[in-house]
Amino acid sequence: MIGYYYQIDRSERKESSMNWFTKMMYGRYGTDQLGFVTLFLALILNIVYTFTRWNVLYMISTVLMVLCIWRIFSRNISRRYAENQKYLQVTAPVRTSVTHWLAQTRDLKTHRHYRCPECRQKIRVPKGKGKIQITCPKCRHEFVKKT
Repeated sequence: MIGYYYQIDRSERKESSMNWFTKMMYGRYGTDQLGFVTLFLALILNIVYTFTRWNVLYMISTVLMVLCIWRIFSRNISRRYAENQKYLQVTAPVRTSVTHWLAQTRDLKTHRHYRCPECRQKIRVPKGKGKIQITCPKCRHEFVKKT
């Protein structure tokens, strides 16, 4: 009988020890894109510091890590959300151009990319079709290109 109670007590302790982090994080902000970027930047600075031994890099990386941890455990969710939205708004043009560039390089074997001479609209056409007449979907300008 004593062993039975001991097993229940031990399993309850095990269950409560598994949920302690979930309970602690309740009502806190957590991670977001800005947090991942600051953590990644801190890790990069730490790696550079390892090779260069510039103390300034170590200080900056430490501040970034503390900032990242502070944002994760913050209870002011609305302010952290606003910070992340501002970050996303500022970096949107860079992220969009990188995404378009990656998509363009992914299909380089199967498609060619041209710009309309009139309106500068990007146009994607299949590769290997010879000389074709391309009609811009935006301004309806027609031009001939070799694919």
